[in-house]
Amino acid sequence: MDTVTAKKTRSLDILFVAPKGHKDSKTNQKPLFHMAIGVLVSITPEHHNIEIIDERFGDTIDYDKQYDFVGITSRTIDAKRAYEVADEFRKRGTTVILGGLHVSFNPEEAREHADCIVCGEAENLWDTILEDVAAKQLKPLYDAKDFPPVKTIAPLNYKRIAEASKREKVDSTKSIPIYITRGCPYECSFCVTPNFTGKLYRRQNDEELKAQITAAKEAFFNNNSRKNAKPWFMLCDENLGISKTRLWKALDLLKECDIMFSVFLSMNFLEDDETVKRLVDAGCNMALVGFESIKQSTLEAYNKGHVNSADKIVEVIERCRKAGLNIQGNFLINPDLDSFEDMDELVRFIGRNHVFMPIIQIITPYPGTKMYHEYKEKGLITDEDWDKYNALNLVVKSVNYDPVSFQHKFMQIYYQSYSWKNIFNRVRMNPYPLINLISSLAFRKHLRNQLDSFEKNNALEPSNKKNIF
Repeated sequence: MDTVTAKKTRSLDILFVAPKGHKDSKTNQKPLFHMAIGVLVSITPEHHNIEIIDERFGDTIDYDKQYDFVGITSRTIDAKRAYEVADEFRKRGTTVILGGLHVSFNPEEAREHADCIVCGEAENLWDTILEDVAAKQLKPLYDAKDFPPVKTIAPLNYKRIAEASKREKVDSTKSIPIYITRGCPYECSFCVTPNFTGKLYRRQNDEELKAQITAAKEAFFNNNSRKNAKPWFMLCDENLGISKTRLWKALDLLKECDIMFSVFLSMNFLEDDETVKRLVDAGCNMALVGFESIKQSTLEAYNKGHVNSADKIVEVIERCRKAGLNIQGNFLINPDLDSFEDMDELVRFIGRNHVFMPIIQIITPYPGTKMYHEYKEKGLITDEDWDKYNALNLVVKSVNYDPVSFQHKFMQIYYQSYSWKNIFNRVRMNPYPLINLISSLAFRKHLRNQLDSFEKNNALEPSNKKNIF
């Protein structure tokens, strides 16, 4: 939607809320704003008044303040909190619009908590919603499928986002989110992207993107924080590296912008020396890579055995480390494929190879994914308490383990991967030690709290942290 040519309605007072799930993780790596809200702020015509509340940053909500409507976005982990916020506003007679990933795939559930539900991307339907609110003719459902498909990427208005969120400027240890591309042509069973943003691969206009980065620097970056420091951007693209040619083109553009950035990438791109060199030259400080597992039989079960192995993972980590690039490895634990000994070996592997800020997750079928539908049809989902959908809880049936013992072991090994020894060694061995140290310490504390809480709630003997952590 073009905010310049959009039909001008009466001025509306709008509040956007990014709720924080009750069991959402605490990490120093959270971007400065929720991208869905950033898009909505950017496509809303300038004559409307906008505020942003983001509970991840400790923002408090004034439920008694008057708004024409409150828009709330929600991931699955945030869903219950989103509904609580929505209910509180509706008690006071405030109109509530719910949208986001979780709501898009659970509209009937969400309908009980909202005056209006938005399913899918909002770019091509948002103007209609604003007109209907102004005319007091808001409909109960707006589905992106009923509007023209989104074929472009809405440029983010960083100045307006900063003003609406009242977020302070940051140094180079906090990331500013941005999109270069949207959409993904692939259909991984555990990923929701194709069913939400679609399979059409869209890319930002080069000049528009450079202008956004310049605006983001001015709006959010404190360039007096450290000498020669560069702003850190988090590329939120679902699949920036869809092909080597397109990836290289994007890297050439980013190099011109003189920034640091992090990105999600497939492992196969990092097996190429030239691509790794281009990433570093362009300013990439970290790539998040889905390694999934170091166990070959598990990789084969995920149909990745032909392209991945523990040896290849080691080679990729070493190649990137020597070039000056941190690799944040993402590993999945599956109770039907991985034993307790496999979990212990994963921790040893992470320690030996000094994996930067490792992410370890229990396999979780999120609503909207192919995996969710498959597990649901087979009756394998044991829990739909959305607070538990943070990949730290076992919510599927296991033939090998009872849920409490499995989850306890998982939480122990996750915390162990952030032992003082492992943190010290990875800070010493990897590039960008300051970001590594700050992020690792914050996440270690979060994991410790999670483990302590789990043991207390399940009347388990406290783990001997002195000996194993």
